[in-house]
Amino acid sequence: MFRKLQNRVEKLLANRLLAMAVLFAVLFLVLVCRLFVIQIVQGQSHKEDFTYKVEKTVKTSGTRGNIYDCNGKLLAYNKMVYTVNFQNDNKFKTLAQENKTSENYEKNKVIYEVIKILEKNKDSFKSDIPIEITGNGTFRFTEKGSRLERFKREAFGIGTDTKGLSKERLKLRQQQLNASAEEVFEYLRNGTMGSPGVGKMFDIDEKYSDKDALKIMSVRYSAYLSRYSQYMKVTFATEVSSRSIAEIEERSNELTGIDVSTKSIRVYKNSEAMSHVIGYTGTINTEELDDYNKGKKESDKDYYAMDDAVGKAGIEKELESYLHGSSGSQSMIVNNIGKIVKTTKTEKAGTGNNVVLSIDSDLQEYAYNLLERRITGIVLSKLTTSDSKGDRSNIRIPIKDVYYSLIGNSIVDITDLNGERANSYEKSMYKKIQSLKKDSIKMIRKNLTVSTKAYKDESEEKQNYADYVYKMLSRKKVLLTGSIDTKDKTYLRWKDEKIGLGEFLKYAINKEWIDISMLDLPSKYSDTEQIFDALVSYVEEQLEKDDEFDLTVCEQKIGTGELSGRSVCLLLYEQGVLNKKKDAGTYQSLKSGSLDAYSFIRQKLSKREITPAQLGLDPCSGSIVITDPDTGKVKAMVSYPGYDSNKLSNGIDNDYYRQLANSTATPLYNQVLNHRTAPGSTFKPLSAITALNEGTISTGTQIQCTGVFDKISPAAHCWIYPNGKHGYNNVAGALEVSCNCFFYEVGYDLGMTGSSYSSKKGLEALKKYATKVGLNKKSGIELSEMAPHISDETSVRSAIGQGTNSFTPSQISNYVTTLSNKGTVYDLSILDKVTTSGGKTVKKYGVKKKSKLTLNDDSYWDAVWSGMRRVVSGKKGAVTSIFKGLNVKVAGKTGTAQEDKKRPNHALFISFGPYEDPEITVTAVIPYGYTSSNAAAAAKDVYKYYFANDKEKAKLRKDKKVISAAGSVSD
Repeated sequence: MFRKLQNRVEKLLANRLLAMAVLFAVLFLVLVCRLFVIQIVQGQSHKEDFTYKVEKTVKTSGTRGNIYDCNGKLLAYNKMVYTVNFQNDNKFKTLAQENKTSENYEKNKVIYEVIKILEKNKDSFKSDIPIEITGNGTFRFTEKGSRLERFKREAFGIGTDTKGLSKERLKLRQQQLNASAEEVFEYLRNGTMGSPGVGKMFDIDEKYSDKDALKIMSVRYSAYLSRYSQYMKVTFATEVSSRSIAEIEERSNELTGIDVSTKSIRVYKNSEAMSHVIGYTGTINTEELDDYNKGKKESDKDYYAMDDAVGKAGIEKELESYLHGSSGSQSMIVNNIGKIVKTTKTEKAGTGNNVVLSIDSDLQEYAYNLLERRITGIVLSKLTTSDSKGDRSNIRIPIKDVYYSLIGNSIVDITDLNGERANSYEKSMYKKIQSLKKDSIKMIRKNLTVSTKAYKDESEEKQNYADYVYKMLSRKKVLLTGSIDTKDKTYLRWKDEKIGLGEFLKYAINKEWIDISMLDLPSKYSDTEQIFDALVSYVEEQLEKDDEFDLTVCEQKIGTGELSGRSVCLLLYEQGVLNKKKDAGTYQSLKSGSLDAYSFIRQKLSKREITPAQLGLDPCSGSIVITDPDTGKVKAMVSYPGYDSNKLSNGIDNDYYRQLANSTATPLYNQVLNHRTAPGSTFKPLSAITALNEGTISTGTQIQCTGVFDKISPAAHCWIYPNGKHGYNNVAGALEVSCNCFFYEVGYDLGMTGSSYSSKKGLEALKKYATKVGLNKKSGIELSEMAPHISDETSVRSAIGQGTNSFTPSQISNYVTTLSNKGTVYDLSILDKVTTSGGKTVKKYGVKKKSKLTLNDDSYWDAVWSGMRRVVSGKKGAVTSIFKGLNVKVAGKTGTAQEDKKRPNHALFISFGPYEDPEITVTAVIPYGYTSSNAAAAAKDVYKYYFANDKEKAKLRKDKKVISAAGSVSD
């Protein structure tokens, strides 16, 4: 039995097939066991090994430090708000596969849904694309210059290095940099004009209107800027309402790539008054990113991320390194498509340092409002119903200029009169303006093709149209201005206004100064008349779609009366600049005609519901600087007009920025630090010090004024000439009456060597002492500032502040600070200290003493001080009547400066007080302010406020009434 079993086993083992079966069975069993271990026992581990590709560390922004005034009042701080964010998500790929669409299609769809939610709840979202679509459907940029070029470079991916690029690529680069707003829009929408490999860019479906496409594009573009870090979220809406948040969260399953979070935004108090001191923040751009991160590692605490906010202007920019909070980080596992799978480590971000200013914000705000009230009073005093601007001695402001300024300065927006949200009145105005535009284009055609009149013999309206067409053809390079022979007789006749534009353009065609490749010609062998006809047709076509030409039409038709002031003023209500409901009575009166437009404008100016800053007419700007004579610390630095920093931070309000950028009042321009002007008669105290210390006069020297100084040719005149003369005066008396002839003689005598006069020698003496009082340098204020210029022409006229003397209000303030402390030159400062968030001082900004002017005799200071005191208190003092009744003794000097004979003089006033022991200096400058008494009156109001008790100050701050213009004085 055993033997039989043994034989069977031996036979089985001898069978090769069985052996193979057993082998496979064993291997299969091993495989099953291994799969069990891999999938069940070690499954999670292997899943992680497959999914997690790389660990990334993402920077998280620190909290920005606060900014305080000298009294501890909070001026700039952070506020937590809800934000809506977008992130490229792998789910878009899945959705595209499921729906048989594209990832772009799904992304655009989700973004559009969120935009509709935001707009429904009246929430706004930011756009990094400086393009807008007008009511006429045309595209235009909202930025210009270097900002626009940077945008184009970022959008098209254009670097600065051109080495190795082919001619074709270089040509494409140039086309991209010259691209119109519509061309950039089309590129971002579907890739048109893109570089090789770009594809369809955001591929926004044609089912979306251009305006909706632009909205979608703005979000996609923000994500595009972070395309190399797709796990980064981009914020496109801040301060989102709870209604929007609730709906977005409720629909979160269908809104792929969208999430809601909290974020701190920058908030500014007293924003307009403080705007040019504090500035504002914004999202870092690529140039700033490269600059701030130069020489740093990504792991450094002060390394900037692409979504960080940085200072763009003012103290926010200059003290960025102190205010910027140290970054934190999040370490995360990111898959191969950039999707965040897990956060492994979080390092908390730090808080930036706080900055304390030397500025008193209450004083600053009072002075800002005061300046606006004073400038408004000047404007009201010069308004006239006449079309005439008067003459040099009495320049007026025609009311029609005011009507047009409302349009020209974008206070009312005529580009959106036919927009989706336009009301019936706006649409009726659109039709009116377009009708007037058609008439104007017909007029231009007739003027080009039929009129034989010389330019000088045409109406003002036709002249302005001719100027516009000439500039347009030059700008579009149809008229090749670089090819024009500027000595050509026909060209010179055009420049001398002896021929019309039509005749000149025909001549230009024959001279090949016209690029005919830009024209639609019947054949390449066209004759001059055919080319001219094509050129005229080109002009018509361009004007028809040119929104800028609409402005010119409005200006001309307001001038002719075809576009009424009343119809323009009503737009203030229809577009929400003025409140129709709250001001129903005035609105109805204006609409019915019982209140005329001129009276309406006067009423609104008087109430400051319309301001000089909005009108942008002379005067519309000004500055006041208040310093401490003993330290050089600045107590107030007012630049009018300012801007609302809150509208420029946390995502720029494009409409608001465009209004600021295009305003003739230049609200983005810091008047204190950048407006250079001749100092006028405010320079005379320096001339007096120079002559006294150089020994060309003594404190008792009498110089006669006959009204004419004829020792130079042409003769120079005193301001009093031909209506009188000042007779004999010593230096204090000459300062009191601001006698030009006295200081002409000073400038002349400084240049004398024996009996020989040298203007160069006199200029060197004046420059020597201008340097000694600090006028050769920037003021020291810790912001960007224009450099000064001491006159290098004619010592006689330079001695009265003319010549080529040119200083900013900050530099003039530094000069009067030196006068007020008798010779100590400081670098002015608007900073007190930098502290940690816990209050520990990081840096103290002490007194910055630069030098000391010591005169040969202290009586020289006394003489100059006495003369300046008599300016505001003497019997013959120019502004004695203005300062009468002020309870503090002040010394000062008036000054006027002429820059343009067709515009009013600049008004200046320097001062210090109390006279016996000065506590403050006040410098007031009103460009085109007519007379120095207007600047002096503003300074007087500052002294009244500064030396008032708390109760009186509170009362003065509440006073919002416009102040009448001061009487005219000459100096």
